[in-house]
Amino acid sequence: MVRARPDGKKAKAGAGATGLPGLSTRDDPRLGEIVVDRNGMTVYRFMKDEAWPKPVSACTGACLEKWPIVAPVEPNDTEGVVKKDLMTFTRPDGAEQQTVDCWPVYTFAGDKKPGDTNGQGVGGTWYAVSPDGKPVGAPKK
Repeated sequence: MVRARPDGKKAKAGAGATGLPGLSTRDDPRLGEIVVDRNGMTVYRFMKDEAWPKPVSACTGACLEKWPIVAPVEPNDTEGVVKKDLMTFTRPDGAEQQTVDCWPVYTFAGDKKPGDTNGQGVGGTWYAVSPDGKPVGAPKK
């Protein structure tokens, strides 16, 4: 049996229940091409985090209840995401977290189904992630 992804394309071997790789992209009608996890859920960046040379997450404690971390993904288990600077790091609590362009990434508990982007722009600090790791729609500094 051949599984199909939510976008109708053939599922990758070893892909999750949705047929998606660990990280991939989808075209959002409002935001353009954005990164999603293996469940098709939108992936976000927190503007208070730090990237290179060492990723640092400013989302700790209760923040993680609303913004769960994206677990590590093998680079060969991605599709459409820029692999350069795709890495993981160990958080102070010992959990491993995925990065895109060295920036820690998260999902949003307020997104209930694949395709939701309810976390976009929350607090002026949370933004969907483009395939190259940039925050989609974030104000220019």
